[in-house]
Amino acid sequence: MSDITDFDFFLHTWDVVNKRKKVNSLYENPEDNQEAEWEEFTGVSGMGTKYCDGRVMVDHYEGMFPSGQVVKGVNVRAYNPETGEWSFIWLDNRQAPDFEPLVGKFENGVGRFDSFITTNDGRRVLVCFQLDQFTENSFRWQQSFSMDDGKTWDVNWIMESTRRQ
Repeated sequence: MSDITDFDFFLHTWDVVNKRKKVNSLYENPEDNQEAEWEEFTGVSGMGTKYCDGRVMVDHYEGMFPSGQVVKGVNVRAYNPETGEWSFIWLDNRQAPDFEPLVGKFENGVGRFDSFITTNDGRRVLVCFQLDQFTENSFRWQQSFSMDDGKTWDVNWIMESTRRQ
């Protein structure tokens, strides 16, 4: 069951190994992801701060793609105690803001958060962020998307995080 402390692990600093499919844009050609090669790079995440009596959390991410492009971003998360769900948005220095939140919760040690994006040609793509494989000093985040309303999923980004000592 989700609660207000679900994302407290982001109060710490995490070293991240990213594995991401090399796709220019999911908004332009999401089908390209299925055949894309994987690339690896490092980053750092966490450094979170809680606001509004703990119901809102902002955490940070910074990394550098193999191309040399630096990505700096923030997650803004808000907890709804009536539904037990979190809503959050991701903002970064690479793309226009998208204020359509991912919404979801933690169950049985797995956090799942879903939203739809619309491709440049008007198709709806279901996006899922999943957090799992938690230990005291590590966790995994992965992003996947579905072109068929969740019948099949294609993972395009995995982050393996280790707590910085």
